[in-house]
Order: sequence, then structure tokens, then C-alpha cells
Amino acid sequence: MTGGKIIIGIDEAGRGPLIGDMVVSCVVIHDIHLAKLTEIGVRDSKVLSPKKRERIREIALRDLPLSFIAVYVNTRRVDSENLNTTTSEAIKKLLHVVSTLFWRGEEVEIYVDEVKGVETSLRAYSRRLFGNRLVRFVMEANADSKYPVVSMASIIAKTLRDESITPGKLLFGDYGSGYSTDPKTIQWVRENAGLNPPLIVRLKWKNLKHIAPNWYRGSPNLLYFIRGGGEDGNKPSSRG
Repeated sequence: MTGGKIIIGIDEAGRGPLIGDMVVSCVVIHDIHLAKLTEIGVRDSKVLSPKKRERIREIALRDLPLSFIAVYVNTRRVDSENLNTTTSEAIKKLLHVVSTLFWRGEEVEIYVDEVKGVETSLRAYSRRLFGNRLVRFVMEANADSKYPVVSMASIIAKTLRDESITPGKLLFGDYGSGYSTDPKTIQWVRENAGLNPPLIVRLKWKNLKHIAPNWYRGSPNLLYFIRGGGEDGNKPSSRG
């Protein structure tokens, strides 16, 4: 990408579900092409059906001069780390890649869907990367419904997350969307609660206390599982 001003949008998908990774996505596009996002139907991903999100992503990647990158945060990291801090670190990785691979000295605008408690840190980090070429840094709640570049990042994050949870269904059965508001997800958890929890499940989520208490992180046998006595053998850092 050369010339003009580059516009960066960042959003995540999958902070809240019981099952699957969180995906943080970054979209990079030049300002002269920004209006084309709205023209192809980009808007708040929450009001789009999964098929519509897939279609918009397909059109955007085929027809528009934009780039995207993404970071996947697995369930064990979600369980063992502060989620806002982890999201912030993922965003920093994305911005570093943009500054290294895509930035050629143009002015830069950055728009990020709100992550509580990290705006000052991310603004300072962005300033270190882009210097006085950073002309705008915006972090706002519901940015995915206000700024098309964030909407596009949200669409990509959601479609990537949906794709990432699909292979697990071949191994463990159909657990739906992975969200606790999905009856199919809750039914799957109840039906499998007597087994060891697979690595796709987030063990710290409090609603597990009620639907699968043996999976909940706070029980002694699950602490053993998480600390290395179970399937993955990894020991996550303490929350501190």
C-alpha cells in the first residue's frame, strides 16, 4: 500500500462464549477506498447473518484493495489471563505487523472497538510505532456500528472464529455457536459433562458451575487438569 492515508480498524470476536478461541482482527485500507466498504454492505456485524458476513468478506477480499491480519487467542490463554490485557497485547501485535509490512510513511488513522482500561497504553504504543504520522486514534464502545473499517474488522473476526470452531464439531459433536445463549451449546455441555472437558471449552466461565460443575475451573480436579494433569500438559500463568 502506497500513497494517501491508511485507515486501520480493529475488533474482536469471541470474548464471551463457552467454546472456542477469541479472534482479534485488523483491517487496513486507504482512505480513498473507505467508502467502498459501505457500498458493498459493510455494517455492524451483529445485525448480519453468518451467511451475509461470509458473502461480504468474500466480496471485500476479492474486489477491494484492503489487507487484514488476525490473532487467535486459545481457550487456555482466555482461562488463565486477564482478557482485556490479552486483547490489548493482541492488538499491539497487529499494529506492529501493520507498521512493518504495510506502512510506507503515510498518515495513519486507527479505530478500535473499546477494550476497557487499555486505551492510554494502546494510544502510546501506536504513537511509538507511527510517530507524528498518527493523526487520529479512536477507541470507542460500539465502534463496529460507527466506523465501517471497524465493522469490516468485526465481520472478518466473526467469520474466522466461526470457521475455527467448525473442525471441533467433527470430533466432539455439534455444539452450535459456542455461546451460552445457544440452546444447542448448552445441550451439548450437559450431555458431555460427565467426560473430561475438551480443550475447546473455557473452564473459568461461571455458568459452568450450574450446567457442568465438574468442568468448572474452581473444582479441585479441574485445577489438576489445567495445571498439567490433563490433556495438554501446559501450565497457564496464575491470574495474580
